[in-house]
Amino acid sequence: MTENKMTYKEKAFPYWRTKFISYFDIGEHTIKMDISTLTARESVFIDEALVSNKRNLGEQSIHQFKLNNEDYEIEVDIKNAFTGPIDITLKKEGIAIDGDHWVFPYSRPGTILGLTFAAGAIVAAILFNTVF
Repeated sequence: MTENKMTYKEKAFPYWRTKFISYFDIGEHTIKMDISTLTARESVFIDEALVSNKRNLGEQSIHQFKLNNEDYEIEVDIKNAFTGPIDITLKKEGIAIDGDHWVFPYSRPGTILGLTFAAGAIVAAILFNTVF
């Protein structure tokens, strides 16, 4: 017996991004998974028709739907809404067949924000001749 192992497509996203969209093709149909980390809203569309819509205030959610009389589900696993990663897995009849793995690039938002704040403070000190 052989084991069917699915590999994720890894996608990098900038830290300020709050909307993630994954597309999966099943025959002539397109499944779209739309996730907003800002509003915690998740929506699944088949050929632009909404088939599942919910808020995910936790870390995991499952969207179940039928396509061509077969059971499908999309599992969303959000490790951290602000730092990632976010895993989206498409399953057919309980078996993973496709997926996306959204990750942050190497720079962290806190580091960039901290450096920006420090640079701004130095410029303000020079312009306004103040002492820290």
